[in-house]
Amino acid sequence: MKFSETIKLADPGLVVSKRHEAWITELDHHMYSQRAIDFAQAQLGSVGRKRSGTISASSLGECGRYQQFVYLGMPKLLPDAKNAAKMANGSFMHLRWQMEGLTEGWLSHAEVPLDKNVFGLSGTMDGLLYDDSILELKSINTNGFSRVVTFGPLIPHLFQMATYMMCSGIDKGVFIYENKDNQEYKEIVVTPDDVDFEETRIRAEWMWGSTVTKKLHEPLGKCIDREGWEYNSCPFRDRCLSITSWEEVG
Repeated sequence: MKFSETIKLADPGLVVSKRHEAWITELDHHMYSQRAIDFAQAQLGSVGRKRSGTISASSLGECGRYQQFVYLGMPKLLPDAKNAAKMANGSFMHLRWQMEGLTEGWLSHAEVPLDKNVFGLSGTMDGLLYDDSILELKSINTNGFSRVVTFGPLIPHLFQMATYMMCSGIDKGVFIYENKDNQEYKEIVVTPDDVDFEETRIRAEWMWGSTVTKKLHEPLGKCIDREGWEYNSCPFRDRCLSITSWEEVG
């Protein structure tokens, strides 16, 4: 589908799509605002935040043992060239959308850290939109994109959005899923009715409780069999299954 066609079909309730598509189809070569350029320069020269000693909002819907290892600062396996390229592609997808949004104006602020909160969660929202809703950007392959179009945001991503809503007090979020294979995208607007705050709180409390009790989460079933994407993509797969106690991590 061409951009011109998606403009006609865009849901008037969507927050980003109409403005983004009108801007991106206006010229064959886009000029970014100075604010967007300054943001990109700062991002490209920045060092990723230290995640040890924190419970990250972005991983609250993922493997509990992975979260514990990150909290304890266990060294990660380095990705192979293919996976490193995938991560770089995702990072630049974020940067491209953020620069476009800052230039057009539909994005008010990019890379917004969570304030200190009663849930003890850390994280950085991809942005805040002109209507003060939360922006979350996701790069995904064709299979995953088809699933999102059919069934909505992925469960781990909904947990991530729930934490941002809980910690910020904002009651509206916007996902932009981009198919990394062809740049087709889908905007999905979510409200508190679409996320599970109770389960999010339970997970956060359990994670912090485990730092006191020093009890490790059980490995995922597929990881025990050393199969599935969860195992193959885990940066702790070389040690996870052999670790039986909190004290062994380090």
